[in-house]
Amino acid sequence: MKNGKPSRKERDYLRHRQEILQTALELFSQRGFHNVSMHEIATASEFAVGSLYKFFSNKEDLYRALMIDTSKVFHSSLMAALTTSGNELEKIRACVEARIKVFMENIDYVRLYLAETRGASFNIKAGLDSDIKIRYNVFLQKLANVFESGIRKKVFKKFDPYLLAVALDGISNAFLFEHFNNPDKHPFDASLILDIFFQQIYEKGEMEKCNLVK
Repeated sequence: MKNGKPSRKERDYLRHRQEILQTALELFSQRGFHNVSMHEIATASEFAVGSLYKFFSNKEDLYRALMIDTSKVFHSSLMAALTTSGNELEKIRACVEARIKVFMENIDYVRLYLAETRGASFNIKAGLDSDIKIRYNVFLQKLANVFESGIRKKVFKKFDPYLLAVALDGISNAFLFEHFNNPDKHPFDASLILDIFFQQIYEKGEMEKCNLVK
């Protein structure tokens, strides 16, 4: 790498690695982790089997890389939303909208994570849960800081800001998982989540000042 810019060889390596991960994600999400072999991943991604092992030591290593890389995408998107300019409501709205967008764009990852990770072997899960949990806790604390700022300004009622972050995250996940299970049954957007949530935590008089629904 020269002057912070990856060399052509490094760019090719990263591109090939991403192609392998994307192919593996498609196969895993369609057939399940245990029903896909490294040989099948190699064939589908048009790499020799030996080439796959230059990127990943085994299938478990590939799976962990896939889970961790995609969790970084989620984390980056949510953290970027929470650092946008604007007031507390605008930051929280941006965060909920970003969560919905990244969830919808990575539905194969969500399907795979829900289907496989909780029942995965120790070898697969080694280091995976802790890595994802660290990023999740960083996000929750950042969201809590936004709530804390709103509480100081007397925009929100005085609740534990960390628990408010947990509550909003929980409501958002509930809506998204309902959509995952019944995609055509209950359409929703960020405004519905925010309207339900903020009805409970706005200080009296603040509701009239804020237009929750765009």
